[in-house]
Amino acid sequence: MPGGRALSIFVSIAAYRDPQLVPTIQDCLAKARYPEQLRFGISWQHGPEEASLPFHSDPRFRILDVDWRASRGACWARAEIMRLFAGEDFFLQLDSHHRFAQDWDATLLRHAESSGSPKPILTTYATPFRPGTPDVLEAGAMRMDFDRFTEEAIVLFRPSEIPNWQSRTRPVRGRFLSAHFFFTIGDFVKEVPYDPDLYFVGEEISLTVRAFTHGYDLFHPPEIIVWHEYTRQYRTKHWDDHVKTRGIERRVAPA
Repeated sequence: MPGGRALSIFVSIAAYRDPQLVPTIQDCLAKARYPEQLRFGISWQHGPEEASLPFHSDPRFRILDVDWRASRGACWARAEIMRLFAGEDFFLQLDSHHRFAQDWDATLLRHAESSGSPKPILTTYATPFRPGTPDVLEAGAMRMDFDRFTEEAIVLFRPSEIPNWQSRTRPVRGRFLSAHFFFTIGDFVKEVPYDPDLYFVGEEISLTVRAFTHGYDLFHPPEIIVWHEYTRQYRTKHWDDHVKTRGIERRVAPA
């Protein structure tokens, strides 16, 4: 590894009643070249009918068990996870529904070094997959493009394939930051702490602007690092549970 020293990666995963959380973590560990160097911060927001996580005895895991009724949304959960950070070399934020390329951790470390930036962020809207037996993994390394403004003038993004990604060997300059997949140096946690008062819309453009103004350079990986499940069809969403009819209200409506 660079410098001859094993480099640690803090993996932040906020999960809301998501049955894909355990398969995501299992695949993350199975596909890592250096699984012993991973440290997980998990916010598991769930009810009593949903199984507890099988990782409590693993010293690599720091788990926040949260009753789903007490959850205040993804940004709040991600801010709480940052409190678990213990000075690891790198920080990786994910959603709870991913699949991983083989040696994904070594690949991220290599691309961070080859970026030439002292403060790189590797990020993208990851290539889609569909859970199944087997999982359906799509092809193509992706980037983030401008999509549209909301009625409140908040910027939204969309994924598109990186042109000629098969022939690229170095990270591609990016303009935007994805909340479901970004990898950067550990200093990010203290320099760009999460805003717990955001709910959903505005999370990514806020991260983008704050990271840029703190000297971070944005890049898209030139190959697939992770796959992401986009449909949300199989899992309960925060904004489905937190409604007046269930006696629990959220503070801000999603897009």
